Amino acid sequence: MRVLARIIYRFVFIPILLIGVHIAGLFNKKMKQAISGRYNAIRILRKLKDAQKPALMIHASSLGEFEHIRPIIHRLGDKFRIIVTFFSASGFEHAKKTMPDEVHVYLPFDLFWLWKKIFKQLKPEILIISKHDVWPNQVLAAKKMHIPLYLVNASLSPKSSRLNVFYRFLLQEAYAAFDTIFTISEDDARRFKKHFKIQRVKVVGDTKFDQVLIRKEIALKKGLLKKRWIDKRMLVLGSIWPEDYNAIKTGLLDLMRKYTDLKVIVVPHQPSEQFVGQLLDDFSSFGALTFSSKENLQTERALVVDVVGVLADLYKYAAWAYVGGSFKQGIHNVMEAAVYAIPVLFGPVYENSFEAVDLVNQNGALVVRTNDEFVEVMEKLMTDPGLTQVVGRKAGQYVQNKTGATDRLLKAFKLRP
Repeated sequence: MRVLARIIYRFVFIPILLIGVHIAGLFNKKMKQAISGRYNAIRILRKLKDAQKPALMIHASSLGEFEHIRPIIHRLGDKFRIIVTFFSASGFEHAKKTMPDEVHVYLPFDLFWLWKKIFKQLKPEILIISKHDVWPNQVLAAKKMHIPLYLVNASLSPKSSRLNVFYRFLLQEAYAAFDTIFTISEDDARRFKKHFKIQRVKVVGDTKFDQVLIRKEIALKKGLLKKRWIDKRMLVLGSIWPEDYNAIKTGLLDLMRKYTDLKVIVVPHQPSEQFVGQLLDDFSSFGALTFSSKENLQTERALVVDVVGVLADLYKYAAWAYVGGSFKQGIHNVMEAAVYAIPVLFGPVYENSFEAVDLVNQNGALVVRTNDEFVEVMEKLMTDPGLTQVVGRKAGQYVQNKTGATDRLLKAFKLRP
């Protein structure tokens, strides 16, 4: 069956995929850019000359996977020449700006002969794949070249498309080729063993918790806002969609009228001109400015963030956090707030995040399903500092207890001293 799957993947699936992608590139600008990036990646990798440090290859599908694996890069960067491949543009563009010392390229086309050439030239010490973006020809070529293979931060939800009969058929041999699959939980480990019939699976946790701590340490050294404007009673609304804001808008404005020392920082998930304008209008009676004009902050009580990439650094100013996405398609990152040991609030749609579920179960987060519930919860927290401290401590402790995956992975990797 594995031989049949290999034949179908290499000589049917991949050719059809490549033809379809190139046709789509004729009509879609982003697709054309991605195709160009993959051809360019092949040229860049072929031109890489021998370096004093051995190579270590990492594949991260997009920005999220890259951010989660940064603790490994941080720890091994001095010892290895890090080469990171990306499937999507988001991770590629972000990495170029934030980690210029590493080699960053789009993932080349998944052709077995091409990967054999790349691996033969680069001779990577190991190949690490982050989370789930497994490409069979890349993996099997590395196995053929005797390169140690690791899948880290691996997860496999009961609803994953990888459990589809067809994809399971195509991916079976690739998953079996890994030296070890490192999962984030026992449940994920059991599903890998059950559905892919593999035993080299080990639970080590998720390196994204380590990254959250690293990001916090960096943020604490930054001074994004003037000290004179920072207040102890600050609510940060993070990664907010219009649906998240509208669900609590009336209550939030009422709270600001009632508690005149309450300040808010509102960070839209997508800071469109229309949404930013609406927020400035709604908070105008309290005084409101955009983040781009933060140097002019005086007595304003509302700061509307009109840029991207600063939310994780702004949570450090919060006494309480309200995380968005939970009145839309699903909750966004709750750990960026929880790491500061503050109460985390969000709406009813949060089952997509196991961290959010855990925080609720451990009383480090509070669910608000209506405008009235939001007001009730916020008033309890604002009038009871002890409650704020207890809930916040549980949130911070949850993140702290989940750290350490990076250390466990580095001990498990077969790296030469």
